[in-house]
Amino acid sequence: MGDRFARQSNIELLRIFAAFGVIILHINNLFLGGRYGVIEDGSKLQFLVILSESISICAVNLYVLITGYFMRDSKKISLMKPINLLAQFLIFELFFYLVKELPKGEGFSITVFVKYFTPAYWFVFVYIALYFVSPYLNLMWKHLEDKGKRRLLVTLVALFSVYPIICEFIENIPLFGGTTDSSGEPVDILHGISTVGLFGSQSGYTIVIFVLMYLIGCFIRDKEESLASIKMSRLIILLILNIALIVGWTYIQRMMLGSDIISTVGWHYDNPLVISEAVILFLIFRKLDIKNSRLINTLAAASFATYLIHINLLEYVKIEAFMGIGMLSLAMYVLLSLVVIYLISFALYEIYSLVTRPVWSHLGG
Repeated sequence: MGDRFARQSNIELLRIFAAFGVIILHINNLFLGGRYGVIEDGSKLQFLVILSESISICAVNLYVLITGYFMRDSKKISLMKPINLLAQFLIFELFFYLVKELPKGEGFSITVFVKYFTPAYWFVFVYIALYFVSPYLNLMWKHLEDKGKRRLLVTLVALFSVYPIICEFIENIPLFGGTTDSSGEPVDILHGISTVGLFGSQSGYTIVIFVLMYLIGCFIRDKEESLASIKMSRLIILLILNIALIVGWTYIQRMMLGSDIISTVGWHYDNPLVISEAVILFLIFRKLDIKNSRLINTLAAASFATYLIHINLLEYVKIEAFMGIGMLSLAMYVLLSLVVIYLISFALYEIYSLVTRPVWSHLGG
């Protein structure tokens, strides 16, 4: 949103990769795609799912980092851009509500209606909030010296990534976070010690991490020439090690604390490893020598719309029916599902753009 530079196909490809990552996360999600609910604990298939989750978990952070990279020099915002995003959100969700719920003939339910808009779309509102404050972040960033920028990032990472993730890990220890009161209700005796809020860092699903990733994107833009000297082979090794550490984190936490794999703080957006994974992936794609590709640029335009649309398509993937077909076949099926979901999202986005373009042109958006 609000890119001030010519579109670069390698970064546009990264946007598509990030969109695929979000889809994978939600296919795995116990309450959305349902994949975690139908795999045997400790199985090879579980490892495959954990690996896919660990690779994809940085997708949202990556998207925000890209925004910071391109918007570093923007001095003002356009009100039409967030309005356009909200319009996409409302129109797409209303469309799916009508298509999926009206044929059931069950009448109107406010509960069913609202579930199409919350809570899975928290990203939309936090992202728009980031957009509104971005000019002020840019102004601050511009007036900091290099040493000040480094100190700021180190401070932000320490206060809002390292410290919170330590707190979140401790909260998973039964002695601190797993106790219950006399009525059986869970009690978290560590509430209030987080640097983010009363109820902790909310797994990094907050404007705090968005601001951090945005500023990291600004920093990468500043240091583009020096970072470009890092060899691709070194970046790939760093990425493999980073992913291995995230995977290892999930198993270690499970063995140490006996908690479910899906409750690991290794997959929280504020985890330093998730943040570093996004940075490494960005640097890898930044080094790719891709000529200006009209196909990639066109497809990437629907990356945000894919985030809005794909949740409504997950039930048709029916992942639980394919869990017994073998790991390779399952991986191919998931890959095919990603492509189909993205293409459907792209088609709907193109229809939306075709219908609404005259309106936005008239309004100056």
